[in-house]
Amino acid sequence: MDLQKFGEKVQKDLAHRKLELSRLTVAIQAPFADQSQKNLMCRATVVFTYAHWEGFVRSAGALYIRHINGQQIPVLKLKNCFQAAYVASHFKRAQNSLKVSFLGEVLTSIDADRKKVFSVTPGKYIDTESNLSSAVFQSLVTGLGLPYLDAYSTRQAFIDEKLVFGRNQVAHGELTAFNETDAAERLSAVRDLLDLYANQLLDAARDKTYVAS
Repeated sequence: MDLQKFGEKVQKDLAHRKLELSRLTVAIQAPFADQSQKNLMCRATVVFTYAHWEGFVRSAGALYIRHINGQQIPVLKLKNCFQAAYVASHFKRAQNSLKVSFLGEVLTSIDADRKKVFSVTPGKYIDTESNLSSAVFQSLVTGLGLPYLDAYSTRQAFIDEKLVFGRNQVAHGELTAFNETDAAERLSAVRDLLDLYANQLLDAARDKTYVAS
């Protein structure tokens, strides 16, 4: 996937999600016949904001990996995180024996693989663990060879306490009530996070930061 197509796909995915989030913003601000309807919309917002958070992180990250795959770059010319992902199966082999001869064979195999063209399965590389906490997100971002931005760090409590915990409350059947202010704050904060992540990936692809310096 070339740079232009990568950018188009990321922007299309982002636009679709932000449109749905904007529609939810309008919906929760609309007049309701009774409080129960408003409560229902606010609870639905809790689920949707998390869904778009996890969904976009996973889909945009996978697109980024597809873009790197398409560059036909030898593994050894990429950042260490990508090299490690490519040869990860050899690390598991090395656990089976500490014999010098066996480990020598493993090292030879790793060296051979590092000369191959990089290509991994995007869906396996981008693992949100179905519970995209701030810790999982940080691991995913650094695994893509990207810096964990200060803007992410300042939102860690929101990610863990609002997005993840709130989603779990609703998904696990708890009858927790969420008000309009809380729902609006979630929608706004998630849009900001999606923009941050999208821009980081687009900039990284443009600048080829996946290449080893």
